[in-house]
Amino acid sequence: MTANAEIVLEEHKNVLWIPEGALIYDKDKKASVEVPDSKGQDGKRKVAVNVGISNGTKTELLSGLKKGDEVVLQ
Repeated sequence: MTANAEIVLEEHKNVLWIPEGALIYDKDKKASVEVPDSKGQDGKRKVAVNVGISNGTKTELLSGLKKGDEVVLQ
């Protein structure tokens, strides 16, 4: 017999979040995302972001983007 459980240690409501797959981390563990940009290289550009808590699927976005901005999934 097996079971899956999720233990909630911290929860923030009414926050902006992005899919974990959109985040790119550099060697210093700083996060960024790519956003569509027709003038940028390959039609996209990199934007630095500050992230908060994550559940492994979604990550809280503290700054760098605003509601409605699009991101490129990796």
